[in-house]
Amino acid sequence: MTKSEMNGKTGLLRFLRPPRIVRRFKGDRQGTTAVEFAMLAFPFFLLLFGIIECSLLFFAGQMLESAVDDVGRKIRTGQLDDTMTEGEFKNEICNATALLFSCQKLLVDLKIAATFDELDEPPEPQNGVIDTSDYSFTAPCPEQIAMVTVTYEWPVFTNYVISQVSRLNSHNALLNAMAVFRTEPYPSHSGTCS
Repeated sequence: MTKSEMNGKTGLLRFLRPPRIVRRFKGDRQGTTAVEFAMLAFPFFLLLFGIIECSLLFFAGQMLESAVDDVGRKIRTGQLDDTMTEGEFKNEICNATALLFSCQKLLVDLKIAATFDELDEPPEPQNGVIDTSDYSFTAPCPEQIAMVTVTYEWPVFTNYVISQVSRLNSHNALLNAMAVFRTEPYPSHSGTCS
């Protein structure tokens, strides 16, 4: 390799070499941790908040399921009999879920049927909106089949979680809890049951 070729390559390397101010930072290790943390902080906190939010969502869903099971057992055994009103039923659910849920936002549906096949589908959102007119209340008589559905719009704040769990226009998660059972042959108190 001739001297002019070497000078040409050296000139090219000198041209491609980063400026002096950038080279000055190459050997400096102060602040490396801060820069790495700054690059990783956003994804780390997004993941952390997503995990916390999903955990709260599952915990709230489990609490709602447990409350519906407990109140359903009271209906099934006649502790809440055919004289029960919708307000009393909703208060029972609220008492069991007051830690996490706002009672005003709970939607309750109690339907009865002669056979399990005659039970309707539980209320579902239509076009991203919950239609409250789909919710009804009929207190079951002894030895009747009943279906309890309780719905709650759980607020979701993390954008990634919203895209995965929300079917509503409000971007809230929909928590549903159901119980289907046949009531026991307890004595009727309303006089409307045959």
